[in-house]
Amino acid sequence: MSKNIAADIMVPLNDYVSISKDATLFDAIKELKHAMHNRGGAWHGHRSVLVLGDKGKLAGILTMSGLLRAAGIKELDEDPFIKAESWGWYYVNKMRQETKVRVRDIMRPLEMYTINSNATVLEVALTLLKYQVNTLPVMQKGKPVGIVRSIDVFMVIDDYFH
Repeated sequence: MSKNIAADIMVPLNDYVSISKDATLFDAIKELKHAMHNRGGAWHGHRSVLVLGDKGKLAGILTMSGLLRAAGIKELDEDPFIKAESWGWYYVNKMRQETKVRVRDIMRPLEMYTINSNATVLEVALTLLKYQVNTLPVMQKGKPVGIVRSIDVFMVIDDYFH
């Protein structure tokens, strides 16, 4: 198998969009959308953004799923039961104005789920399945060096069936 460890299939950190942990949810959505491109009707690009902490150090990862869960506030805005209540309009408008969700509030901390750069593709796949995530920071000597995604595993998994 030509690509048999995480370091062989990962995406280097410099190839990822990054954002400050102090940025807003809206900023993160804009950055991720900006990094996407449309080719033939389908959207392509990374489905996560790297979160930078103090002094530009990698602090975590914010996935598209995390962004969508956090954006659930919009559901309240469209809920007819809340709008039907006398306090509903006031509550929704106040929340829209004052909600300044920060990336640090919804990101997955770097330490939460990681994989070592010399882990086998099988170990990567099992870790992705165990934690039910689609991305894992790849660590080498205690420092992040890349991101491995479920699509990266998928692209080499056929080697296991030869």
